[in-house]
Amino acid sequence: MLPGESGWHAELALRFEQRGTRTALVSRKQFGPLLVQRPFYPESGGVCHVYLLHPPAGIVGGDDLSVLLDLESGTHALITTPAATRWYFSRRIEARARQHAAVADGATLEWLPQETLIFDGAHARLTTRIDLVGSAQFCGWEVLGLGRPACGEQFSSGALDFRFELYRDGEPLILERLRSARDGCPGLHGNAACATFMVTGADDAILTVTRDVLATSSGALCAATLIDDVLVVRGLAPQCEPLKNALLNVWSAVRPLVSDLIAVPPRIWHT
Repeated sequence: MLPGESGWHAELALRFEQRGTRTALVSRKQFGPLLVQRPFYPESGGVCHVYLLHPPAGIVGGDDLSVLLDLESGTHALITTPAATRWYFSRRIEARARQHAAVADGATLEWLPQETLIFDGAHARLTTRIDLVGSAQFCGWEVLGLGRPACGEQFSSGALDFRFELYRDGEPLILERLRSARDGCPGLHGNAACATFMVTGADDAILTVTRDVLATSSGALCAATLIDDVLVVRGLAPQCEPLKNALLNVWSAVRPLVSDLIAVPPRIWHT
């Protein structure tokens, strides 16, 4: 399909199964410009690291992207991106992206994309839904940058509608929605970046560790709370980098407590 007024339509469906001591990517169905490289295994425990690639390097008006993940019982997959995802100015034409993960009993999904950058004038709609079954676990973050503060550009026009939904056995654990107003996004207190980090299977001890880590973070205003067994961290900053550093530190501290695995950053983050 060639890009045009209707934008790109792309879909990527991945299925993971446990094969011996490793989580294997056993099925990938691709349509349009969404794909993955081969899976990587940079750590012990057989965790499968997968990098989502979008060759056009940005999302524009009319684009319609869909990512579907299916994790079978016992699997552990870490999904990330090689670079920031950019939503460009779109002349009032909406761009859409949908992300859905089905995580079976005993499986673990780590959803750790690099930051999402929303350019002024973008019209972006993003929906993320995570469906956990039984003892399935989720760890994920979203770092959002508005405008281009280094260039003096604010997100003052366009439209933003981001939804995140986390369910267990069909019952909602977390339901969130971020919508822009006429002059940008409310609640940021003049900041151009915000972030959310969530981990299931948390407790008061993990909350305490998280707050201790956040107390040493610089350049970002962050706080943590516990909603049932879901650890929720939120942050604000003038730009994305301090938030990325803060969440990486929290992930490094919390991961061994919830999964008995040390935090091994994906190799692509160092390139």
